[in-house]
Amino acid sequence: MEKTVSGARVHKPTPASTWLLVLCWLVYTCSLLGKVNYSANITQVEDFFGVTHQSAGLVTSFYFFAYGAGQIVNGLLCKKYNIKWMVFGSLIVAGGANLAVGITDNFEIIKYLWLVNGIALSVLWPTLIRLLSETTSRKKMARASVGMGTTTATGTLIIYGLSSLYAEIANFRYAFYTAALVLPTVAIIWLCSYGKITRGAKAEAEKEDAEDDIPVRPAETVKTKGKIEGSVLTWIVLLAVIAVATNLLKDSLTTWVPAILKETYGFPDSLSILVTLVLPLISVFGNIIAVTVHKKIPDYIGSSGLFFLVCGLMILAIIGSISVGLVVITVFAFAIVSCAASCSNSTITSIFPLYMKGKVNSGMIAGVLNGFCYVGSTISSYGIGVVADAYGWTAVFWLLFGVAAFVVALSVGYFLLSPLSVFLCC
Repeated sequence: MEKTVSGARVHKPTPASTWLLVLCWLVYTCSLLGKVNYSANITQVEDFFGVTHQSAGLVTSFYFFAYGAGQIVNGLLCKKYNIKWMVFGSLIVAGGANLAVGITDNFEIIKYLWLVNGIALSVLWPTLIRLLSETTSRKKMARASVGMGTTTATGTLIIYGLSSLYAEIANFRYAFYTAALVLPTVAIIWLCSYGKITRGAKAEAEKEDAEDDIPVRPAETVKTKGKIEGSVLTWIVLLAVIAVATNLLKDSLTTWVPAILKETYGFPDSLSILVTLVLPLISVFGNIIAVTVHKKIPDYIGSSGLFFLVCGLMILAIIGSISVGLVVITVFAFAIVSCAASCSNSTITSIFPLYMKGKVNSGMIAGVLNGFCYVGSTISSYGIGVVADAYGWTAVFWLLFGVAAFVVALSVGYFLLSPLSVFLCC
């Protein structure tokens, strides 16, 4: 960035807070390459090892269980972590687990390797959110939320694109080799960059908050013990319930859309994965939409209900289009459901925790709520596979429609019991 001083152009250094956000974004985006790669290649895994949807889905259920439980544990403990070394160790272990999956010919051990991968990667989100909440000024909080909210969609887009390429020119194992190379590389970048960038970002945040007359609240003095405000506690409880439904929808699509396109429309593996790229491509905008909606509807339950209303309507469109073979409508509806579910996920795991700065420990809330998200993810992998094997994909979408209708009803009930809730903001 440049500015003019007495006719001369003077270079203005990029703020440390920007570099820290970029670093955190890089870490979590690249972690998706070692997290979503199994789902991206699930049809090839089924064909290669000769296993059913149920058996293949069990692997991701092992991952999601470990990741979800780890999110809650790490959320509660992250305030005690040495962030520098915990993030580094997480990436190294996850890289090793991906390498092991890539070279094994024994399908039975993959679920245990993916369990280890889930435990390792569960460290990242609550730890990074805690770091950003402690080093970001109030006026830059929305920027941090938008930035981190794009990580999942971006990482998923990259690994699905690579997996489509690998399916065409090689095989699914290269997706795991890619993660095994990228994750340790990012770990080294993190280790070398963390100290200087973090110190600079903290100093900037304190200065900016002081200039805006916002009291500086160091991390150790933020309210993390004792009673939580009633409105905040209500939000946490209801958002935990909605979190389960959110990832049940979101990860059902992420995991099973390639299989649906292959079995329903006869797409080959490479094309089904390539078409599925529409989901993360559209979902990149999910957090931007979520932040925009939050400004108009600052109540978190109300905005989540709106997102699920969209999901419900689009799921009905999917059911109708599959019955008559309209693949374009099916893919379009998949994309809108994925985007709306990503909006809800961003509201729960990014916007809410960051805007709770000073009221509760942001890392703890991010971890706990993300843990509940992965309860839904666990159900989506194994449970959806069981339903699909037994009753077909139409039954799956009626189940997902019921989930969306439940969240809409919950949101309406909350609104009726709290008429002024839509005007509340943190």
